[in-house]
This record gives sequence, C-alpha cells and structure tokens, in this order.
Amino acid sequence: MNIYKIALPTPFAIGDVNVYLLGDGDRLTLVDTGTKSRVGERALELGLAEVGVRVEDLSQIVLTHFHADHAGLLERLVARSGAKVYAHPLTHDLILPTEAGLQKRAAFFDEIYLRMGLVDAGPRSQIVAEVKGYQDDMGRAGVDVVLQEGDLLPGHEKWRVIYTPGHSQDHLSLYREEDGVLVLGDHLLQNISSNAFIEPPAVEGEERPKTLMIYRDALRKVYDMEWKVGLPGHFEEIREYRELIDKRFAAQEKRAARAVEAVKAGKRTGIEICQTLFPKSMNLLPLVMSETLGQLDWMTAEGKITRELNEQGVWVFR
Repeated sequence: MNIYKIALPTPFAIGDVNVYLLGDGDRLTLVDTGTKSRVGERALELGLAEVGVRVEDLSQIVLTHFHADHAGLLERLVARSGAKVYAHPLTHDLILPTEAGLQKRAAFFDEIYLRMGLVDAGPRSQIVAEVKGYQDDMGRAGVDVVLQEGDLLPGHEKWRVIYTPGHSQDHLSLYREEDGVLVLGDHLLQNISSNAFIEPPAVEGEERPKTLMIYRDALRKVYDMEWKVGLPGHFEEIREYRELIDKRFAAQEKRAARAVEAVKAGKRTGIEICQTLFPKSMNLLPLVMSETLGQLDWMTAEGKITRELNEQGVWVFR
C-alpha cells in the first residue's frame, strides 16, 4: 500500500496511537504526530528509520484532528523538519489558541456543566482547569495549508480529503479510491466507540454543535462509501466496516432509549441522567458528560423529551 503504520506510546488509557507515513507520492508525508513526549519522539524516529526515513526528511504533516495524542508532537517535528502542516480550517485556533480564545473556551465549558446540573462551582472549576491544562499537551505549531472536503492532498493526488466531524469538529479522513484505503483518525475504531466530544461553536454566537448527531451523519457518510481497509488512529485496521458501524449505531440507539427512560423515571437534570447511564464511570466526567449531552440533544431533536431552563440556570428535562 506504500503506507507505513508506526504505533507510538501515549500516557492515555487508550494506549498507543497510530501515525502513518505516506510513501506513494513525490513528498514524504506524516499523518498525525503522537504525543508531546521524548518517548513518543524516539519511538517515531525508530519507526521511520525502519523504512529509511528521518524526521528531517518529512515534507508535510497532515493532522486528522487537534487532540493531543494526534498533534502533540507537532511543534518539535516542524522545528526539526520544516514540514508544512495541513489540517482542517478549525484546527489552527484549536492548537494555537489566543488567551482570549482559551478563556472563552473555558467559559463555554463552565456554562455547559452548569446547564447539566453541576451547580457547585468547585467541580466546574476543576473541569475548566483541565480544559486549560489540556493545551499544555498540544504542539505549538500553526497550520500552513487548510484542507476541505473533496480536496486532493498535495504531493499525493490519489488521496482525497473527507470531512468526518463528530469526535472533533475539525476531524478529517483521507481516502484513496484506487485501492479502497481510508485513513480514519479517530472517526471509527475497532475496539471502542469514539466519543463525540462537547465542543463550543466555531463562531461565537452560533449554535453549539450537536456533536453526536453530527457524528452519526459522518458515520453514514463513510458507511455509504466503498472501501476495503480502514487505517485508524488506534488499534488494528478495519475491514468489516458496515458491520462495525451498524454495531455503533445500535449501541447509540440503546443508550438514547435508556436516557429517555431515565427522564420518564424522574431524572430531570443532565448530571442525574449521566449518573443513571454511567454509574461506574463518574470519575471520567468529561467523557461521560459528553456522551450524555449527545443523547439528550438527539432525543430533544427527535421530540422524545423536552428541555427548559430553571431559575438556577440548569436544564430540566421532561
């Protein structure tokens, strides 16, 4: 396939992250970078060396999305290679936020967690601190060239850009039609479902993106495509993709039904519903709250439940 997978260690529970060297064009292109760590950088050096490549030989870096396990080493790699960075138009401000932008992002999450029923400012401030601290794991390098749906990747014109939002709103995949290869990032993973994380709107004042609904649409997009092998950001390659996506849809639908049942049973706030859906995972509050809000957005849009704002600024579901 002229595509080389390099698995890099991460400090996260998900384990290794897969980055890919594209060797089928007139430029050496790395898809994703791994985390910002010397251990990850050394593992990348060794993986590249196995195919006779050095970091300094890289011409381009493509980011599937801005998360730290996919973009954290960006600054170091750009400094060593001078490679141009390609990503979605939203990615630049996510990996290089201004202080004002970071404050707005923190304020957004503070408000969301209040709306979901965390009226105590203490837990909310801890989550907001994590939002700010996450930027410490990011690679501080900007995006040189933006990629949009349908673009051909420079230097690798057989690869077409597919916009696959949901897990993040800047998420891109790459598709090579001639042999049906799809570089997936975190859009679809074999071992676990991808979380459709809560995100603020890209433009201030616009409606908050309903990330789970957006993710389901993007899954349908790749479901309807014809491909033979998917190269994901974690775990092993994917081949029986329609079966896997059907499994993901079924799990989402089951959890949505449980959310509606929780509301019928008298659970009125987001945090109460979250505790019902994920009683053993409340230590992973940012993850499970994203999942819960996604289900509530979806069921509200479907007319299965309603939502109103009480005097404390908390959403009440009925």
